[in-house]
Amino acid sequence: MSAGRHAHIPIAGTAASQAAGMLDAFCAAEQLPDEVAWRLRVVLDEIVANVVAYANHGPGATMDVWFSRDDDLVKISVADDGPAFDPLARPLPNVTLPLEQRQVGGLGIALVRSLMDDVQYERTTRNILTIRKRIEPGGGDGEAGGHADPAQHS
Repeated sequence: MSAGRHAHIPIAGTAASQAAGMLDAFCAAEQLPDEVAWRLRVVLDEIVANVVAYANHGPGATMDVWFSRDDDLVKISVADDGPAFDPLARPLPNVTLPLEQRQVGGLGIALVRSLMDDVQYERTTRNILTIRKRIEPGGGDGEAGGHADPAQHS
């Protein structure tokens, strides 16, 4: 198991680039396959963008991001002090409807689910969203999960 990394990031316009820099350093240190690193970058960017858009923006507002690897499993958790919001509780958007009939929102979390093997939300005193991605032996990535029920995963 790697020691992991932690970033305490101000919620501001530069949050996405700070989180991306930390992720890139983590991926390089862990020698993650390019496909896995790409998926993690896309997903973390989506999560951080939502935190910046909707979380507490008061003076000194921050988010915490933890990165870890345990053998073939990469785990990233993002915590913020915004209002309680479980993005996994929303139904997946119906992308088969014509554009003018679709509900606004929900595509980002659908993307997150499709690129990760497990996504979980927890509310303590903060919102905590945790993503997990398996690394297949031989350097490839695991099959994208996107399961709505995180209890299906260990």
